[in-house]
Amino acid sequence: MEDRELVRKLLEKDEAAFRYFYETYREKLYKSCVYQLGYQDSDAEDVTQEVFLAAFRQLPQFEFRSSLKNWLLRIGMYLCYQKIRQRKRLVVSETEALEMKAQPLAVARQNKEEEDKEKQQMMELLKTQKQLLGDPCRELLELRDEREQSYAQMADSLKVPIGTVMSRLARCKQTLKELFLRAWKEGSHG
Repeated sequence: MEDRELVRKLLEKDEAAFRYFYETYREKLYKSCVYQLGYQDSDAEDVTQEVFLAAFRQLPQFEFRSSLKNWLLRIGMYLCYQKIRQRKRLVVSETEALEMKAQPLAVARQNKEEEDKEKQQMMELLKTQKQLLGDPCRELLELRDEREQSYAQMADSLKVPIGTVMSRLARCKQTLKELFLRAWKEGSHG
């Protein structure tokens, strides 16, 4: 059937012309959409149907400057490009959403790294300040903090009453705290 006759019958809503139109151009349109969108793309069939819907709406304006087939293929190409642009926007918006969700994690990780670095600096400073204490204090702190001995165990190993261990340990900790705070403030931390 010639294009002018087919268009006239379609505009008259001839059922046989609709069937002919669809059966004649469907496979060509589908292959064109698959070519543009990619093999096994589930949208190729949908876009093919959209081409026919768009063509039926625009059919009264068809001016026969090209063949009906070329006109349909141009509509198909336009709709495929539109689908590709939508996907790109979706990818960009999803990428932005992922970046927005990842940003607090990155900040938290950076904060944790900074906290860990600061803790490490504090531990190094504490070790240094412990060395400034006298031997009796260092020994008491080592028994309590590093060997994790109880007050009773410390009293046994030092051969002194528990009360003496407790008061000496409290004084040693207070002295260490003061040394540490003074050194921390004098450093680049305060």
